[in-house]
Amino acid sequence: MLSPSAVPLLLRLAAAAVTGTAALLALRRFHRDEAVAAIRRDIRDALLLLDDGNRPPVVLVAGFRAHGKSSFINTACRALAAESGPLLLRAETAPPGPGGATLERRIVRAAVAGGGCEEEEDDDDAAAVEMVDAPALPEPGRLTRADVEAALAGGAGAPPPECVALVLRCGGPRKERHLAAKKLAEIATAIRERGLQFVVVLTQRKKIRSRRKAEELRREIAFRARTDSVYLIENYTAGDALNLESPWAARNNFGTHFTALTIVRQCIEFTKLRRRMRKERENGRS
Repeated sequence: MLSPSAVPLLLRLAAAAVTGTAALLALRRFHRDEAVAAIRRDIRDALLLLDDGNRPPVVLVAGFRAHGKSSFINTACRALAAESGPLLLRAETAPPGPGGATLERRIVRAAVAGGGCEEEEDDDDAAAVEMVDAPALPEPGRLTRADVEAALAGGAGAPPPECVALVLRCGGPRKERHLAAKKLAEIATAIRERGLQFVVVLTQRKKIRSRRKAEELRREIAFRARTDSVYLIENYTAGDALNLESPWAARNNFGTHFTALTIVRQCIEFTKLRRRMRKERENGRS
């Protein structure tokens, strides 16, 4: 049995342990916030240094119905704008079910938040990415090469894409996932033949129970698509955030923010390479 004189000592030790734990958690949160802010600054700098920098990069976001295509656009916009609180929807989304929410091609301009200084605020219009929310591709079993070509060709009023983000989900029926993965090679070939580069965005990350299975899936998709630009992400969605007490409130997640920004940064790099190659070809002809 503890002596009365030992109780104050134990209380002080417990208080010190709680304080130390809180300090470590605060330090980890600080480092995570700094990492997200650093990659956001890198994105701003890369956008402002692009050839023809007055024209934002155009990223076509393509995918099958209910695979998280429009939700990824909303997630990327939230991360780029450094938003917190309510989840703001730039691209229309819908619960799983028949029919898609996106019926026609729509351009979503994703502005990149600055650091607060006057020079960065003046560059707000230049530091942006245009994400094209396209109608969903036909079901994997009915998808043809012509469907992919039509999606890449663009539509009236939409600028030609400079990079493609192909969105697939980790969850869903096993047969459907297998068919979608089998179509990857055909889709990737059509994209490359247009002189475009692409990233593969695997949504519904939480459906995968272990890191080992996540890495196995990433490797399989990378092999089929013949690219290392494969990312797993858990999108911010209205369905997850909606509740009666705080409707549409969304809590930012470090992994989601950092992955979304990394994907955007890679798309900017692909756009940079495309513009440089086009400029070299034009100079060669002249």
